[in-house]
Amino acid sequence: MENKEMTAKEALSYAIHAEIEANEFYLEWSINTNDPAAKKELQELADWEAQHRDQLTNIYESRFSEKFQRNPNVTVEPALKVKADEFKDVYNVLRIASTAYLTELTSAEFYSDMAKKFADDEELSKTFSDLADMEKSHMQLMLKRYLRLKEDLSGPLML
Repeated sequence: MENKEMTAKEALSYAIHAEIEANEFYLEWSINTNDPAAKKELQELADWEAQHRDQLTNIYESRFSEKFQRNPNVTVEPALKVKADEFKDVYNVLRIASTAYLTELTSAEFYSDMAKKFADDEELSKTFSDLADMEKSHMQLMLKRYLRLKEDLSGPLML
C-alpha cells in the first residue's frame, strides 16, 4: 500500500492488520517448535504484537467511533502465511526466521514513515514512532534467532 496517500484511518487499519498477522505468525511458530527457549521467545513476540494490535485498535475505535473490523481479504505480508509443516524443517525455519526479520524491518520502516506523515497529530505520531522502535527491537530478536538457527545447521562461524 502506498504510504504517502494514506489517511489516518487507512494507516491505522493497515497497521492493525499487520499486527494481527504478526501475532498469528509468532503464535503458530511457537506452537510448532520443540525448543522451550524459542517457544518462550516466540510467545513473547506474539504477546507484544497483540499489545500493538490492541493499542492501535483502541486508537482507531476512539477516533472514528466505530468498531474495527478485520477484512479477511487484506493480507499485509503474504510471506507470513506459512503452513504448520514448514516449521518442522530446519531449512524452512531458517527461511521463516529471515522472512520474520525482513517483515519486522518493513514494519519499522512503515511506522517511521507514518510517524513523519502524521507529525502534526501528536498522539498518532508518537504511537507510530514508539511502534517503529519496538519493531526494531523485534528485528534484533529475529536476527539472533536466525543466527542461532544457522549455527545449529552449519556449526559455529569460524573467523
